[in-house]
Amino acid sequence: MSFLDIRNVSFSYNQKRMVLKHIDLGVDKGEWVAILGHNGSGKSTLAKTIVGLLHPQEGAITVGGIVLSDETAYDVRRKVGIVFQNPDNQFVGVTVRDDIAFGMENLSVPRADMLEKIRFYADKVGMSDFLDKEPSALSGGQKQRIAIAGILAMQTEMIIFDEATSMLDPSSRRELMDYIRELHDEGLTIVMITHDIEEALWADRLVVLKDGAVFADDTAENLFKRPDAFREAYLELPAALRIYYEMEAAGDMTPPLAETLWRLGSGR
Repeated sequence: MSFLDIRNVSFSYNQKRMVLKHIDLGVDKGEWVAILGHNGSGKSTLAKTIVGLLHPQEGAITVGGIVLSDETAYDVRRKVGIVFQNPDNQFVGVTVRDDIAFGMENLSVPRADMLEKIRFYADKVGMSDFLDKEPSALSGGQKQRIAIAGILAMQTEMIIFDEATSMLDPSSRRELMDYIRELHDEGLTIVMITHDIEEALWADRLVVLKDGAVFADDTAENLFKRPDAFREAYLELPAALRIYYEMEAAGDMTPPLAETLWRLGSGR
C-alpha cells in the first residue's frame, strides 16, 4: 500500500453535485505528486479530505497505514500537514514563535524540546531572525515558510501545498518552489495542488483532475506527448509547447528548434 492511499473517494457539499467522483490515487513515501486541475475540478476539496477537514460520503483514505476517520484524524494530522493558498489564514499566534509552537503544544511536546525545535526549524526555513515578529509584518513568502516550519516541527512525513504559491509575487514564488524541492530532496513526501502546469513540472508525477474525477496520471514527459489531454481538461500548455505543436503541425519545425522548444516547454 502507498503512504497515501485514496480509494473510491466521493464528496458532495450539497448532495446535488458530486465534487469528487470515485477518486483512486496512491502516493508513495518520498514521492512528489502534482495534482492539476481547472477551477472547480475538485483539487482543493481533495486536499481537505486527505487531512480530515472534509469527510467523504464514500470511500476510504489511508495515511501511513492509518485509516482516516473522526477517531484517527488527530493521528493522521501528525503525519501530514497542509499549507494553504492564503498564508494569512494559517496564523493563530501573536508572534512567529507562537505559531511554530502551536502544533507542538497540541502534541504536548515538553517545553525544553519545543524551544529547541522552534529554533531549529526557524533556522531550517531561514526565518530565525523573525521569531519575535508579528506574522502580519511578514511577506507572503515568509509567511509560507513559517507555516512550513510549524508543520516540520510536528515531525510530519508529508506536506500538501494547496495552491500555496498563487498569492505570491514571482520572486517569492520561485523561492518557495526552490525550498519545496529541498524538502523533497531530503525525503519528504510532497503533494502539490495547482492549476499551473509550469509549477507542476517540478513534480515526479502529474495527476490531472477533470470535473471531480482522475482524468490522467503519468509523468510530465509522457503527458506532454498528449497535448489533447490538457486541452480536454481545460488546462493551457506552456507557451513553448504550444508553439512546438503548432509549428510541428505546420511542418515548419527544424530539429534544433524542436529540441529547444521541447526543453523549454517541458522543463527538461
